[in-house]
Amino acid sequence: MPLPHKVRKKLAASHRAEGDASPAQCSVGQAQTERVVRASGQMPPSWEMGGSQGHYLSIRLVPGQVGDWAEQIVTSAWETLLSCEGFVACEHHQLAFLDIETTGLGGTPLFLVGILHIGTRGPHIHQLLARHYGEEPAVLAATNRMLREVQVLVSFNGRSFDVPYLQSRASYYGMEWRLEVARHVDMLHVARRQREVSVPDHRLITLERRICRRRREGDIPGSLIPAAYHRFVDTGESDELATIIYHNQVDLLTTMELAARWPEDFASA
Repeated sequence: MPLPHKVRKKLAASHRAEGDASPAQCSVGQAQTERVVRASGQMPPSWEMGGSQGHYLSIRLVPGQVGDWAEQIVTSAWETLLSCEGFVACEHHQLAFLDIETTGLGGTPLFLVGILHIGTRGPHIHQLLARHYGEEPAVLAATNRMLREVQVLVSFNGRSFDVPYLQSRASYYGMEWRLEVARHVDMLHVARRQREVSVPDHRLITLERRICRRRREGDIPGSLIPAAYHRFVDTGESDELATIIYHNQVDLLTTMELAARWPEDFASA
């Protein structure tokens, strides 16, 4: 069934209160003022969680804690996706956006999993962090539990990278991994089909600049993330880690915004 009525009403009211055209309503190529978003450099609130595979750090926040711009994006994007003809409406927690951060391109530990989904009390971002290499199994186990509730999974290059990486790391530890989503929509594939979009490449950061008209300041390039995480493990200094966590949050938000930019393609992917 669709999102609970009281949540939809709250999201819609928040959207109307903004008074501006929402990012999801702007057509591709329409002139927009570029928005600059900045990393705070501070670690968000977090809680230690544990289970049979050990402990990890859980970060859970609403989009507004990332920035007012983030709340606007999620509100308008969700309304667009709900109204899209052919879109399979899900119960709460059954539509999720996924992005992971790793220490390499394969065969090395992952340390951060970000999931953006709509809960019973509205949208939120849930990040699972391994504070050292030994906490990776706990992050994998918790991620698998969360994704078992998902029916529609959305990612950016997740078909080729994120999901196979999660499966490979679980296999490395001899862990059972079940992902039984009804649909996995990879927005990289959707973006490549957009003939009216002229971009030098289809990297997420490029699409964010050209399509979403948003530029990050104080962010960390993806190529530098593995070394920054290794430094955190060695020193315990969290400044760079806070930036990585922010980077992951913005990647999730951009993936959701792109899904709402091309809702017909999203629904049929």
